[in-house]
Amino acid sequence: MEFEFKKLYEDEDIEVYKAPSEEELEKLVKETIASAKKPLTWRELREKFSGIAGEDRLRKILVKLIEKDEIIELPDGAFGVPGMEQNYVPRKTAKRVRPLVPSKFRARWGSMAARLRRTGLPLGEALRILEKSGIRLYSTSWGEELEEDSEVFEESFAESEDEV
Repeated sequence: MEFEFKKLYEDEDIEVYKAPSEEELEKLVKETIASAKKPLTWRELREKFSGIAGEDRLRKILVKLIEKDEIIELPDGAFGVPGMEQNYVPRKTAKRVRPLVPSKFRARWGSMAARLRRTGLPLGEALRILEKSGIRLYSTSWGEELEEDSEVFEESFAESEDEV
């Protein structure tokens, strides 16, 4: 995806362009992720926006978009537009240490992010298996219950593998 900005100044040694506003940058980030047709990692986004927006500004835009539910943070730390998670198989190891918006991340994935990464299944399929087993991911109390009895989680996926 090629970005085009207004040229402010040019001579034989240098060209100066106008940086995008916050709203323009939000739109560019959403369009970049959507046009990739797959969730993008922090590293991929940083590379695409190098020279356009610094890391702090890009992080601020991502936080804003996550809070508005315009993009989602996946269990492995990748960023996608809502709906991309259905066919996305998360990487087994997360590259980042903590979510950008922990409250939104917990509300979406509960305490299961690491377990969902290890299943090796597309997130949509993993969520359907859990739902079929009667496990509700979005409940805040569910995370604590699962910690006490993690066999429920493992059994849910073992049963689904037997059916396949």
